[in-house]
Amino acid sequence: MSRILVAAGLFVVLAGEAVAAPQCPSEVDTQQQLTAAVPGWRDLRSKTPHRFSQVTFYDGQPAEQVSLAPDATRKVRDREVSTWQFANTSERRVWIECGYAGTSISLAQELPAGTKSCSVSYNPKVRLSGLPRIEQLECK
Repeated sequence: MSRILVAAGLFVVLAGEAVAAPQCPSEVDTQQQLTAAVPGWRDLRSKTPHRFSQVTFYDGQPAEQVSLAPDATRKVRDREVSTWQFANTSERRVWIECGYAGTSISLAQELPAGTKSCSVSYNPKVRLSGLPRIEQLECK
C-alpha cells in the first residue's frame, strides 16, 4: 500500500512540472525559385541554412492573425526575457509560430492544453536578420 501512495505522490509532483511544449527547429531547408525568369539576369541559390530567428504566439490559428504581445519583458544579466501568460478561460487555443531568417517559410503548432506561459530569452548583442538572437524558449 505504501508503494502505491509513494507512486501517487510522485505523479502529483511531476504533474506540476513544465508542459512538453513544442521546440522550434533550429533551422529549416527550403527550395525557393523565381516564378518567372528576369530578362538579362541569372538566378543563384544560396546554400546558407535558414536559422530560427523569431517566435510569435497567437490566440487561435495563425491564419486569423491574432498575435499576442508579451505580458512582460525584463532584463536578466545581459539578456532580455519576454513572457507571455495564457489564460485558460478562452475556448480558443494558443498557437506558436517559428520564423526563420532568409525565407518566408515558418512553422506553426498548437500549444499543448494546459500551457500557462512561455518565456523567450533573447541576446540583444547578437542579431539574426536584424532581430536579437533567441537563446531559449520555455513553456510551462
